[in-house]
Amino acid sequence: MISPGSLSTGSFSGSSVWARPLIAGWRVGETLRFGWLEYRAANPPGLLLTATGPRLILQTLFLTVLGGVLGGAQQRAFAFVGALAIALGSANVVYVSNIAVSEKQFATFWRVRSGRLSAPAQFFSRAAPYPFAGLIMVAVTAAIVGPVVGLGSVALRQLPLTGLYALISLSTTAAGLAGASVAIGRNADQLATNVITYLIILCSGGFLPPGRIAWVTKLGSVLPVTHGLAAIRANLAHLPWAGQALEELAVCAGWAAIAAVAVTVQAWRARRTGNEDYS
Repeated sequence: MISPGSLSTGSFSGSSVWARPLIAGWRVGETLRFGWLEYRAANPPGLLLTATGPRLILQTLFLTVLGGVLGGAQQRAFAFVGALAIALGSANVVYVSNIAVSEKQFATFWRVRSGRLSAPAQFFSRAAPYPFAGLIMVAVTAAIVGPVVGLGSVALRQLPLTGLYALISLSTTAAGLAGASVAIGRNADQLATNVITYLIILCSGGFLPPGRIAWVTKLGSVLPVTHGLAAIRANLAHLPWAGQALEELAVCAGWAAIAAVAVTVQAWRARRTGNEDYS
């Protein structure tokens, strides 16, 4: 039997050792639940329906139409696929910064670093709703914009590629969390996440075909979206795509590592100095 004392101290003996993974899982589950409630509070349905959703739809529509004006029907389809991937960056990179911003704004980071779960584990668990929400919003965007611009068939062809879009959604969320966690001490979290978003638009190959400008291509190789989008386009063209998907996964892991280090350093600094202000 697990006693209240063993739950509070984390000490187990004999046959109760098996309960450790269960309790750890319960803690993660509660943090995930809190993350969902936090997401709903920061992104109420009214905001999603009147601001976030329409912005993604209009952005995708604008980039797709612009591609058609500049390069004809083929470029319009190219821009449509790229605009959908860019929309994930626009949705996830900026909005996931709410997690770090709320801790600084309300001076509550002490709760995070004093919890049973590590600070990075808490941040990642609370960020879980953002990849799912971003994926849903992009699916809705594709369903609306595709038929409007005469690319409904292209939108339908991307349904089997949901896994690749999910990978992009994860990598953009990791990049947004990393950018906010690194820059928030200087009150530059919004600047950092917006810069990452603009660089994704420029360097991912979403609108500008890759390889045209060397430094843009090199920068895009370490940013989210670039490799995942290349995998999507290769798949649509019946070309090998797994290598690009693995590179997107590596980029996702890299940005997640940056976020974990930034949050860990902040927790260590707060314990040493008593300063919870991310400065």
